[in-house]
Amino acid sequence: MLRRVVIGAAVACLVAGTAYAQEDAMPEEMAEDSECAQQLTSTQEIVQDKVDSNAISEAEAEKVYELLDEADALCTEGNGAEASARLADVNKMVAKGN
Repeated sequence: MLRRVVIGAAVACLVAGTAYAQEDAMPEEMAEDSECAQQLTSTQEIVQDKVDSNAISEAEAEKVYELLDEADALCTEGNGAEASARLADVNKMVAKGN
């Protein structure tokens, strides 16, 4: 009986240690993803406002949406720097449409 209690306690400690280690690593990754997602969302809102107000042409809108799709894919893959560069391009294109 004592042997089962000791084994159970050892397993619980091992599992808790692994869960704690994973918990420490997650916030940093989540922060990057969250920042990228926030940038993407705010840029999409700006683009949608410009499209709704007809401030950019249909051809420009297609190019902008293509870049947004690329930025979304990069953000999903964890390439925040490249995604930010694409979003900067989108912002420049939208600013020219004013």
